[in-house]
Amino acid sequence: MPVVEIVRMTNRNLSDSPITIIGSIIIILPSERCIVSAAPAVAVIDIGSTRIRYGPATREGPVAVETERTEPMALTTQVVDIVERLRTQFAGTIRHVSVSTTGLVDSEQGVIKEFDTVDGETIHEIPIAFAMTDALGLPTTVENDCTAATIGEDVFGAGHQFDTVVHVTFGTGIGGGVVTDGSPIRGEQGYAAEVGLIPIVADDDVSSTGVRGAWEAYCSGRGIPQFTRHRLATDDRSSTLRSTENLSAADVFAAADAGDAFAQSILERLAQYNAAGIGAIANTYNPGIITLGGSVALQNPDWILDGIHRHLDDYVLADPPTVQLTSLGEDIELYGGAAAFFGAKQSAPVMEQRND
Repeated sequence: MPVVEIVRMTNRNLSDSPITIIGSIIIILPSERCIVSAAPAVAVIDIGSTRIRYGPATREGPVAVETERTEPMALTTQVVDIVERLRTQFAGTIRHVSVSTTGLVDSEQGVIKEFDTVDGETIHEIPIAFAMTDALGLPTTVENDCTAATIGEDVFGAGHQFDTVVHVTFGTGIGGGVVTDGSPIRGEQGYAAEVGLIPIVADDDVSSTGVRGAWEAYCSGRGIPQFTRHRLATDDRSSTLRSTENLSAADVFAAADAGDAFAQSILERLAQYNAAGIGAIANTYNPGIITLGGSVALQNPDWILDGIHRHLDDYVLADPPTVQLTSLGEDIELYGGAAAFFGAKQSAPVMEQRND
């Protein structure tokens, strides 16, 4: 176990207090809280359109993760403030910052090239790494969230036993990353593995970011209600969804679970589309494993994962790879941030798979 440093001490005897060990972090839980943290540590931060999740990390991954609302117009200031708080809480042991973020990223420069807000505005050229170095003198890495998630899966998750690992996130959109022999595939401009833009329907007018028939236009959190509304307009079957205002993906899953035949037919069609998308990834990258994450997949495994398994053989050239939910849950990007600092998968502990 690494050397530990007492961050905040209590006047109570340690023998009087229950002790919880989380990786290399020891949390003592009397009425007056005491935290002893491992040093060195990295601050891991995941920036989403609506929320930021963050915490310190050791070789075992992130701990004591907290969440706050994203302030896109003051993002650099917000991230600097987060790291300042972590440095104070952990007595200056933070010596590196790993940021994962939604949007287009220039990882070499540490810049978010394009960040889409929930209000539909796009912010350009956010200099995260420069702001951190300028304010706190800390070296900072910035990575696309899906790439970071795949690095996390490769090091801390089920990917540890495979040479080529793919992670696909089903959230508002569909994103992905590919890691082979420990290195992410980035492409000429750093925008490789935009798997959500794989065209899975060639002759439809439905599109995403200008790509006709894109996978995420049908099967993402934003795409599912869009596709459902499109089908409601052309299908005269009865459905409880016809009277649902502000239709969401959750409404479609709930209706299907309640026995709505129309909603079930929608999700069965989307299961084929998901299998086609996963099949395209398998045929292109030949991974040993594809893990799935994001709220849409993690909250609806019976429809998403089981649907892929039912149809995947129809869309792959060779034997299909292992396809399963990630065991790292919503912390997967934070695990990626830890992996970016602490190094290759051989240095990290193997985590048992919690989801099949």
